[in-house]
Amino acid sequence: MLNKIDKPKQSSTQIINKMKDNGIKFNYITEAKALEYLLTKNNYFRTASYRKNYQKYCNGSNIGKYINLDFSYLQELSILDMHFRFLISKMCSDIEHDLKVRMLSDIEMDSTTDGYDIVNIFLCQNNYIIHKIEATSASPFTGNLIHKYFTIQRKYDLKKHKSKNQIIAYDDCPAWVLLEILTFGDFIRFYEFYYSRQQYSNIPIAVLNLVKSLRNAAAHNNCILSNLSHGSSKAPKEISDIISQIPSINKNQRRKKLSCRPMLEFVSLLYVYNLIVSDKVKLHRIKELKGLFFDRMLDKKEFFKNNQLIKSNYDFICKVINFFF
Repeated sequence: MLNKIDKPKQSSTQIINKMKDNGIKFNYITEAKALEYLLTKNNYFRTASYRKNYQKYCNGSNIGKYINLDFSYLQELSILDMHFRFLISKMCSDIEHDLKVRMLSDIEMDSTTDGYDIVNIFLCQNNYIIHKIEATSASPFTGNLIHKYFTIQRKYDLKKHKSKNQIIAYDDCPAWVLLEILTFGDFIRFYEFYYSRQQYSNIPIAVLNLVKSLRNAAAHNNCILSNLSHGSSKAPKEISDIISQIPSINKNQRRKKLSCRPMLEFVSLLYVYNLIVSDKVKLHRIKELKGLFFDRMLDKKEFFKNNQLIKSNYDFICKVINFFF
């Protein structure tokens, strides 16, 4: 395991020199401008993460150095990833809203539940969610709802030596209130709980969990496009089957690209979005989606013309976008 002796703190100037030693060039930006970028715009750790999309020389005088990698390529990938995360956050928010609307409509039409009993059973089976609700009971956004529909007592925590809110009853909370309180991950758990009791099928949980994973990555500002290599994932049957309907994507391409985790998660997002989101919202969001992929991402396409990994993933996802929308 590496420690602070193996990875000492380095100045931005030292980092620039290290990048040059690793074969990263500065043909489109001066070293001074790159240094300014790392000091004021983005740090080295995040910017350099996109280098995983580039190969290294395996032999010769340049062994261990990156092949055809310029600092500006990393910079552009970082910027594109930022726009990508913003779009993902919006699309996931649209999905969450419409999934809840559809679910509440189904509950309203469901003669087997009054909307309260399913909350009781669900919370009884998932005690950890009760503790999460307790922790947000002082929130200015959900606190009033929680205090209105849950029975709460103030308890003293002997371990933490402080008072806290404790939920002692939740039989007055209906499904339509619970959905306003749950996190997206806990909502998916409730979604799975409810629809597993029904005779009709809905969005597969394996697919929704992929959407949740992508949503969390965007929400936590993770570098989503930092590694586009394949072989890290296996697609659920529903995703593989729908992509098999695209004539321009053969079986080998489908398996290979869907084994790339970021591609699989984004394809799952597009799949669910197409099924769930209302036409009016979809119209505006798809305009943003196509603007990013078919316009903004092509602004500096010459940067990536020699990178088959990036090009092939881009071509694949464009075919998927055109298929769905």
